[in-house]
Amino acid sequence: MKFSIVSGLNELNSSEKQILDKYSQLCEFLSPLSFKGIELAILKPENIPVKEIKGISDSYGMEIPALGTGSTFLRFRYSFGDLDSNIREKAIDRIKKYIEFSTISNSKVIIGLIRGRFTYKNNPETEKRNIIDSLKKCCRLAEDSNVELIFEPINRFEIDSYNTIKDTLEMIEEIGSENLKLMVDSFHTHLEEDPITIWDYLDSIAKKVSHLHLSDDTRRAPGTGHFNFRRFLNIFEKNNYKGFASVETIMKPSFEDVAKQTITYMKSINIL
Repeated sequence: MKFSIVSGLNELNSSEKQILDKYSQLCEFLSPLSFKGIELAILKPENIPVKEIKGISDSYGMEIPALGTGSTFLRFRYSFGDLDSNIREKAIDRIKKYIEFSTISNSKVIIGLIRGRFTYKNNPETEKRNIIDSLKKCCRLAEDSNVELIFEPINRFEIDSYNTIKDTLEMIEEIGSENLKLMVDSFHTHLEEDPITIWDYLDSIAKKVSHLHLSDDTRRAPGTGHFNFRRFLNIFEKNNYKGFASVETIMKPSFEDVAKQTITYMKSINIL
């Protein structure tokens, strides 16, 4: 199994040289630790010199497995589920920018928080209709560019729609695009799924999963809480999972500490 970790590049407040220097430093630090990729959580991919970033990745034998898009909602408040069609179009346009980046970086594009939250003027039914309509438009963009979108079930405390893996899979099947796949996050799985039946269920749908996020039930590095990562990851290895498992946590006490703790822990449970 290949491991990656999430990082930003501070592209809003950095020069091109600063962005490239930061990415080089990340690769230099992570590569000896057995990480094979860096998942980028970015706000404006068009501000990042993607060809140069890809060149740096290649020089270290690293990949950019996925692009996080959640900051589009958190910073701009653009979302797929908004009642305002102009807001929805702005969210779709932002996804287009990520797709353009991905055609060069060979990354998947995560659909998570960008689906938004409904307001008192909205309701779950309307929101879901808007999300599906927006997703269909994004899928057409992804199909035209041969880029994969990966949809993340997120717990009910952070988002109002598609909280469970089952609901998400049903939606993906409804849309029916080969460029829309499922991702699974251990933290959201812990909060939303039945603790007894989830293991057999994961085994039954593992081949449909295209990307993994790893975070303990503390929301910190794997091994700091009680989530059963050995059982979780063994299910995917047994099902010949070839994608990335990307560490997405609160980066405390530091990014470097989380990276080191994760690799040490994975070795301790015989995953690495």
